[in-house]
Amino acid sequence: MDIIILITLGCALVSFKIFKIGDYFSPWFITCAVWFAILFMFQFEADLLYPLGTKFYSCLCVWVPIFVFSGLVTYYSLPENIKPEEKCIELKEIHINFYNLLYVFAIVTTPLFFMQIFKVVSQFDLNDIFYNLRLLAIFGDQDYGFLRYSYIVNQVIFVVGLWAYPKIPKWQLATIVVTNLIGQFAIMEKSGIFFLVIATIFVLYEKKTISAKSIAIVFFILLLLFFVINVLLTSSEDSDGMTFIDFFAIYLLSPAVAFERISEDLSLQFGSHTFQTIYLFLNRFGFNYEVNSRLQDFVWVPLPTNVYTVFEPFYRDFGIRGVAFFAFLYGTLSAWVYHSFRKGSMTSRCIYAYIAKILIIQFYNEDFIQNIVLTMQFMIFVCLLCMPKIIFQLQKNKTGSHTKQEETTFEQ
Repeated sequence: MDIIILITLGCALVSFKIFKIGDYFSPWFITCAVWFAILFMFQFEADLLYPLGTKFYSCLCVWVPIFVFSGLVTYYSLPENIKPEEKCIELKEIHINFYNLLYVFAIVTTPLFFMQIFKVVSQFDLNDIFYNLRLLAIFGDQDYGFLRYSYIVNQVIFVVGLWAYPKIPKWQLATIVVTNLIGQFAIMEKSGIFFLVIATIFVLYEKKTISAKSIAIVFFILLLLFFVINVLLTSSEDSDGMTFIDFFAIYLLSPAVAFERISEDLSLQFGSHTFQTIYLFLNRFGFNYEVNSRLQDFVWVPLPTNVYTVFEPFYRDFGIRGVAFFAFLYGTLSAWVYHSFRKGSMTSRCIYAYIAKILIIQFYNEDFIQNIVLTMQFMIFVCLLCMPKIIFQLQKNKTGSHTKQEETTFEQ
């Protein structure tokens, strides 16, 4: 089964390249490449894990075709299709004053956020400080107020700064990288570091600065970095025996195997897994919805893992039909943003850097709808930064009308 799917995905990737249907970061290319890579690596590492099952293959055979088809239909149905080689993407203006304001906010709040967290974890065993930092991020219920917004603000000003360079100087970008790393260290989360790398690769590739070969090298280095981080996150009592091969199998291949161990949820609440973040948000306003834990149960495959691919929440709540529907939603929305990005929209190119990260980790977990609050915050800040003509048009027109009225009065 996996050989047939591998050949099909390989033919699709070759077709995209030959007929120039998008580039390496188009949503359909990313999706096919991700699952091709996972199945290809299974041919060499399958002995470490239990075999893939019918449930995973069924969802994969539904997800990829619907995603690719809906994405291509959306992209080519929209007007003014622009091929990369036909038109260079020109930099649009950003609101530099607001950007600098967010920059100052990040510089000030990120160290404060880290200090607040460090005060808590320093009360415990310092030998396991990295492990305790991650436990606090998962199970802690502390409210850090406006300091928690430093996380998403750092990501926004980083990706906008990359696109706006050299309008944004190198020293400023360097300090933004530092604040991002401090923020990620505070919660010991690999996802944020992964976003920094993906956003950098994406922007540099679209600016014709790096090649596909360089991208492959960076991903290998990133894998080694995550292995080191994982060792730091593991308690000193549990870290014995973890090898790079074990890490490789756990983080890249085990989610697909673990997906076989889940079953459809019998809860009467609509989409309790898919929309858990929304239900958590509503509960803060006095509603009483069931909210599933962010930390999922571990299963043994036979290595322990608690991530189950992008299919997991959709399958739990709605079965195979849910996987089909959200494949259509993913494909349509990502293709729409990608099309807008190819047309030269500064807003869309920044948002698509975020979407590219979500698409690349679809083999790992679902990171769009289940993190919809962070996603919406990212999009809102990007829109405020990259659409100054819309936001400040009213004020400009109002000033212009007053000036015109004064000139008319003077002439009379």
